[in-house]
Amino acid sequence: MADIRQKAAENKAIQAFCAKYNKITSYINFPTESSKYSFIVFMIAALAAFFISVNARYDQFDVWKQNKEQFFYENTPMMTTLDAYKYTRHAKELNADEYVPGGNDIDIFYPEGVPFYDPAPLLSVILAKIHNITGTDYYNAAINMVPWLGSIFILAVCLYFYFAGYPALGIITGLLTTFAPVFYGRTSIGRFDTDGGNMFFLFLASLFLLTASKAKKETYLYILSACLGLTMLAFQHFYNHILFNLVYFIVFAVSLFIYNHKYKNILIASLIYILTSNPIVFIDSLGALIGSMAVYIPFLPNNLEANSPIPWVYNTISEAAAESFSGIVNFTIQNSLLFILGLIGGILFFIANIKKALPLAPIFAMGFVTFISSGRFAMFLMPVIAIGFGYLIYIASHYIFRKLSMQYKNRSIYINTFAPLILTIMLLIGIFAAKLTAYGMVPGPSIDTSIYALIEKMGKELPDNSTVYTWWDYGLAITDVTGFPVYHSGMSQSTPKTWMIAKSLTGSQEELYNISSYIAKGGYEEVQKMFKDNKTIDEVSSVMTSYDKGPEDENIYILFTFDMIQKYSAISYLAGNTEAILTTFCQPGDNNTLLCSNNININVETGILSANSNNIQLSRLMLTDNGKLTNTQTYTLKMGYSVVLMPAANGFITYILSPELLNSSFVQLFLLQNADEKYFTPVINQYPYGVVYKVNPKDF
Repeated sequence: MADIRQKAAENKAIQAFCAKYNKITSYINFPTESSKYSFIVFMIAALAAFFISVNARYDQFDVWKQNKEQFFYENTPMMTTLDAYKYTRHAKELNADEYVPGGNDIDIFYPEGVPFYDPAPLLSVILAKIHNITGTDYYNAAINMVPWLGSIFILAVCLYFYFAGYPALGIITGLLTTFAPVFYGRTSIGRFDTDGGNMFFLFLASLFLLTASKAKKETYLYILSACLGLTMLAFQHFYNHILFNLVYFIVFAVSLFIYNHKYKNILIASLIYILTSNPIVFIDSLGALIGSMAVYIPFLPNNLEANSPIPWVYNTISEAAAESFSGIVNFTIQNSLLFILGLIGGILFFIANIKKALPLAPIFAMGFVTFISSGRFAMFLMPVIAIGFGYLIYIASHYIFRKLSMQYKNRSIYINTFAPLILTIMLLIGIFAAKLTAYGMVPGPSIDTSIYALIEKMGKELPDNSTVYTWWDYGLAITDVTGFPVYHSGMSQSTPKTWMIAKSLTGSQEELYNISSYIAKGGYEEVQKMFKDNKTIDEVSSVMTSYDKGPEDENIYILFTFDMIQKYSAISYLAGNTEAILTTFCQPGDNNTLLCSNNININVETGILSANSNNIQLSRLMLTDNGKLTNTQTYTLKMGYSVVLMPAANGFITYILSPELLNSSFVQLFLLQNADEKYFTPVINQYPYGVVYKVNPKDF
């Protein structure tokens, strides 16, 4: 049977298309010939870019050390992502021989549990080893890993573009990406997470894919195929998202095909890839494709949000939300014109260098997903834009230095090599001088040090068999610091249990008591079954709220924290409501008036709240001291809005509440600390940062 590629090459229509393509791209395709001198120079430049990136993140840490009260609890540095506590906990478990791959992890989803990663996350494995070797505590060891994890991708990027014939593209892509707001924010100091490593593994896989495709000898092809497979195996171990296994296999096979490798060699190389990357994972990745599309592609018929019986939690998570065009620009290069130019240049590079650019197709694809899905994908769009800038520089340098290259033909290789580098340096200086990157940004901690202190106090003072019932954000940190199980966390927030807990926090104290007791005795599985049986939300809610048996053998402790005020609108949304706590700051004025921000005035005597020429009659005005209600002034309207005043420097932090909000368990137990002693007993009071209640046994 004739080779399909040979048949295609003989097809006149395809010949005409290829001739046209080659003619057009000849005007914009100028790869550099390599030399030993250019390799040395560009490796020096690559290492310089790498260490600039590392040093910038250590500069952030120096700022933290100068402001310890904000960034440290005693000698423990805070993290800038709550997922970090998942990896530190697993590192501790690995060293204590308590980590069971594939076992049931009930600590982050009590009492049902979710499976432990199998194998254990590579990030935790590395952290555990560093702790054992250096003796450094887990949190400081994790902090010191971040600058290296967030920068190592630069070396893979530079090597990729060197072998692709565009060395300067690696320098500009590495530096612009590492300091892009979206990537720098996700790899800054304290961000002990997978983002930096993800970029490294993807570019490393693309590098091996390119070099394998270009290999002239079968031996090199097979060795590089194994390197690609092992890279994907390590990536699975690092990130636990097996879909990439399938994606890179498809791109690998296509790339070998268009590089005219023999079919036998393509088959052998593909088998080597599958074997070295774990064949079981490869098979499972087929199902992962459908699952990932169901989460991130909103218009598909199997989209999880469209088919969910409850409000979709990802609508309340900022990094999972879709971004506007201006938002995407601000995530990347912070200038619309440069963004468009970079995007055009990136597309031109891919079109004009299809064989060399194909290994980058997964990164390009994830970057363009930004326009239809989550803003978090913008970190993969930034390399596309940076590549575009670099490629436009190559085009410009070719025409600028063309005569010089022709005049000095024996030195043309050096002119063609270093001219783009010179222009790259000039462009980078301009972009950094114009402050279009996030260089110099210092991230804040994800947990306020005072809340962290409260969490640690819980670990020391609560009984050993305690369980913590709170909103999911701090779940991983609570489990890591205290060792207590939580009912949901950042590893399980997309389940119906989050809706159940939202209903309890926005409902009455009795509903909080009933639902928390219901969840503790395993009610989540009953709720899942009811939804599968097509029960309505109202029917399921009725079952939860009417459960009146109280806790059975559980020590349930409910934690309220100050950040939940801001998050209340999201909690309310997930409960199926639209309530929000309006927060403002008021100062005493003349004639019994409080002058507030947001153009709000409150007449204390009459209870009239004025906002933008609109007058609202209040029902009551309440004064608190350290979170406890000390004085209440009522007005003629019985069921109107209420105002809570919390004394602060030079005025009052003021909360404006609807009647439904006022009666919610969150407001009653946190803002007013007005607990119904039948249901709850105060245990720890660290107001305004947080308060802890024990759920009482049923004795009424």
